[in-house]
Amino acid sequence: MDASVIFAWQFPDKESEIVDHVAEMLIERVAWVPAHWHAEIANGFAIAVRRNRLTREYREGALKRISDLPIRTDHDSTLALWNETQVLCDEYQLSAYDAAYLELARRRRIPLATLDNAMIRAASALGISLVDKCSS
Repeated sequence: MDASVIFAWQFPDKESEIVDHVAEMLIERVAWVPAHWHAEIANGFAIAVRRNRLTREYREGALKRISDLPIRTDHDSTLALWNETQVLCDEYQLSAYDAAYLELARRRRIPLATLDNAMIRAASALGISLVDKCSS
């Protein structure tokens, strides 16, 4: 589950059927994230407050809701940053942050939850399944 899914779920000005489906899936399943995920989420919320998209109070509640989710950090994603992830960066013109999600999904053989079009295209090319509103 990449940051775009969390932001679409927690930011009041975003909506997505896929995000609703992921939220339902998290009732029974664990989501795996790369090691940088927490910093990416924290940064997104800091920027949203700075740009007056969210209040500090709303951010506190959102981060509490997120911290209650069944999310597991894959620390092996850090080890992959200087090799497999770099190959994905070069091949698909992605940031290391985005490529780390693809590397994790491919290595763990799990579907990827993202709203990012470049990541969706890369996942398709790599044969990585995507979480969509129809998947279970």
